[in-house]
Amino acid sequence: MNDNLKYVTKLFSSATFSFFKINILGQILYAIIGVFTLFTIIYQSGTGLGHVSGSAAIMLLFALRPIGFGLNVISIFAGPFLLFSFGNKYIISKTIHKLLSDKGEALLFPIIDKVLNKVKSNQPDLLRQGADKTKLQLKLIQEIRDSNDNKWLKKIIIYGFKKIKLEEVDFKDENVNFPDIIKNKIITGLKNVSQPSRNFFWIILGIQLTILILILTQVI
Repeated sequence: MNDNLKYVTKLFSSATFSFFKINILGQILYAIIGVFTLFTIIYQSGTGLGHVSGSAAIMLLFALRPIGFGLNVISIFAGPFLLFSFGNKYIISKTIHKLLSDKGEALLFPIIDKVLNKVKSNQPDLLRQGADKTKLQLKLIQEIRDSNDNKWLKKIIIYGFKKIKLEEVDFKDENVNFPDIIKNKIITGLKNVSQPSRNFFWIILGIQLTILILILTQVI
């Protein structure tokens, strides 16, 4: 148990560090490039901008460099949001991939089994023919949240659980072990989203750098 606790601590410490690199350092680097690009446009446009109001200066920059200034404004606002969104997905995927490769069976299976068996014992009607699958899914998610297990492991299980469709489970066959089927679907759902890639980071950063180069050379 202590080994598992140490592993979980190490795993999510690594995830926190990845979050810091992408969503903090990455955002700072992106902002530096964006601000430098903006000042480049202002410098190339002449010193007359210092004698007009802020709104007038923006209108003037749009008039002088409609493509360059417009693209830079869009990238300044859209880039951080995209970095944060794709960055979080990357961190989740990386963490899930690492967990499943190392100790997925030892750490995730017992939690899933405990929740499914609890529902099967306390509310067997939810696992019978004609059961409301939406109600079953919501009940299982709530049971996972209410369990006293590690909150990060619970979040990963819920993440995988939301990727499956219980409509695909045939509850008519009374000889089938539904908890095992649902557990396997959860693990399969996690495996399907656990291929991490940092290409999004270089693509977003590359677009911003391309805009900077095109503005420096006054192509746009």
